[in-house]
Amino acid sequence: MQKQTSSNNSKSNNSNLPLAIIGLVLVAAVVGGWWLYSSSKAQPTTKSNTNSGANKRVVDNEAAKALYNSAPAGAQPANMLGAPTAAVTVEEFADYQCPTCATVHTRMKEINSLYSGRIKFIYRSYPLTQIHKNAYDAAVAAEAAGMQGKYWAMQDQLFTNQQAWANSAEARKTFDGYADKIGLDVAKFQTDMAGLPTKTRVDADLNRGKALAISGTPTVFINGRKLAFEEMDVNTMRQIIDAELQKSGSQPSPQSQPSSQIPTSNTVNQSADPSNVSKSSNGSK
Repeated sequence: MQKQTSSNNSKSNNSNLPLAIIGLVLVAAVVGGWWLYSSSKAQPTTKSNTNSGANKRVVDNEAAKALYNSAPAGAQPANMLGAPTAAVTVEEFADYQCPTCATVHTRMKEINSLYSGRIKFIYRSYPLTQIHKNAYDAAVAAEAAGMQGKYWAMQDQLFTNQQAWANSAEARKTFDGYADKIGLDVAKFQTDMAGLPTKTRVDADLNRGKALAISGTPTVFINGRKLAFEEMDVNTMRQIIDAELQKSGSQPSPQSQPSSQIPTSNTVNQSADPSNVSKSSNGSK
């Protein structure tokens, strides 16, 4: 009898074991559910920011404009066309020996003709001396012409006749010919080309371009915004300039004028006073 009773007790305990396990699982589920609920209440609700891409672009644009405004000033006074107080500034960095710059040069002449003083156009020399052996001397030649008030006339000669001097071993003699053609005092032109002030101005523009991390030419900024290369056509630049003019309350551009009305001579005299030339850390070349 004692032996049989022990067996019955064992069977009873075994039958109660699954119930105990189920009970423990239920308790664990209740505790886990309570903990998850409490955690979700403690965490603040976050919403996905659908404007994160737009916000990043705004931040990037603001950083780019801050860099633009803080970069060294470049040659002073700048080689400029238009009104100094214009609401829109178009600033181009270019290399006189760069074929693409010669193409964009004609577009910039059209832009300046279309807006006729309602924008401020600044040209900065950025000779890529590693690949263009005569680019630096060409920039100096333009500055030497500017000392006699003919910067833009020389610029036009350099870009229009680029293939004639680009790979020449005697480019300076060619520049002397252009100086004579546009009515300069050639002897003074040669002296200015050899002098420090003209080279210092080119170096100052180079320093500004390097601070702006310019890696190629042409590079164009409109009110501090750097244009993509595909934006450097006349129609797209007009749209950007018109939008900037409208922001300032000015009128957009009129209809295009015939190309014969595009100026090819110097319309704003370059100061010939060496005291106005900014100094460059690069020195002369």
